[in-house]
Amino acid sequence: MSSRFEPTLLMPLSDIGNECWNERSDIRTDVLGRFEAVIKEKTGRDTVPPGFWAFCQVADVSKLERLIALVEPIQDRALSELVLEPTIKDCDMVIARWLQNISASKSSASSTNNSQRSNTAISNCKKRDNHKCVLTGQAEPDAAHIYPYCLIKASAREPTAVGRFWDIMKVFWEDSRVEQWQKEIFGDELDLQNPRDTCFNMLSLSKHPHAMWGAGRFALRPMEKTDSKTLKVQFYWQRKSSDGATEIKLLTEPKSTRGLYGDQGYPFSIPTGTYKDNGEPEYKAVVSGDTFTLTTPDPDRLPLPSWPLLEMQWHLQRIVAMSGAAEAQDYPDPDDDFNPKDTINRDTAVRRVEDILVWLRTSTDNDESPPELAFQQSQIQAHHIKRPLGSEVIMRG
Repeated sequence: MSSRFEPTLLMPLSDIGNECWNERSDIRTDVLGRFEAVIKEKTGRDTVPPGFWAFCQVADVSKLERLIALVEPIQDRALSELVLEPTIKDCDMVIARWLQNISASKSSASSTNNSQRSNTAISNCKKRDNHKCVLTGQAEPDAAHIYPYCLIKASAREPTAVGRFWDIMKVFWEDSRVEQWQKEIFGDELDLQNPRDTCFNMLSLSKHPHAMWGAGRFALRPMEKTDSKTLKVQFYWQRKSSDGATEIKLLTEPKSTRGLYGDQGYPFSIPTGTYKDNGEPEYKAVVSGDTFTLTTPDPDRLPLPSWPLLEMQWHLQRIVAMSGAAEAQDYPDPDDDFNPKDTINRDTAVRRVEDILVWLRTSTDNDESPPELAFQQSQIQAHHIKRPLGSEVIMRG
């Protein structure tokens, strides 16, 4: 019998209409119009940072309405700013944390401990996924985290920063939803210092998909879990905002992800199940909307990826791309080569949060500043292709 927390109810996703394609619903547009007017009246802001804008495109609409109701009655401008500005600005901190765009400061003893990855979890993840990438079917995959490893490490090292991360999540999603995410990774939503790093927080991904995953270039939408052995997810490429704006109108429309099939010259290819006359297998590019079925032979010892954590990932990966923070690059192998002293530099769009992170780190007992390691970046531009959407691939464990 598995000791892992199993939710009794899989809460429905908060997408409305076609928002899974990042196509904003009329309901959200109406609420954001009211929110934009309130922000203008109470703070004088005509525009907001891209990070906050992106959160508002994905958040539970009910929480946006609650923010409006909270701020609207306030008459004093200074008080309105005191309520709104920390949330508006700290959205970038959440994005940076999710992208692992931080410098890990710790003692050498702590570095040694934190560099010891959960070999059992990694082994179980790959065993469950039959030692193949769950997207491409390629052998010798990485074990990629859903809830980022840097946040797992930070739970003990930077509890104040991790607490603020989760506080922001509760600003934009219903408490019951966020508490379910917390229970999956911590077991107890009131204790955020003891996360569990096991295979339900991992997916087997080959090198290229893993790099794109770590940079927020695609998101997986959990679709269906009929039993404990089968889970369907839907793949969506995410279009990175490329205008480099530091401020944006709240009612700016997100870019649709319909028809996207990959990055510049580097789509993922998957077997079609058909063969050429000479017996050579045929392949197709993964398109936004394609469905993948994940399975496990043993749900107790080798549990499927967590539905709640995949749901959290679905929201945050889209936010990363919308905000302009997504950037593909070489990525450290999470299996055994991750250096906890490395700094993963993402994109200029998230570097503006450095001051926030420095301030957050002052709440810890650590003083050491590790050397930085810059990883080579590759520029990504999504393309369109006209082809039927929604093809399905089954990856059996």
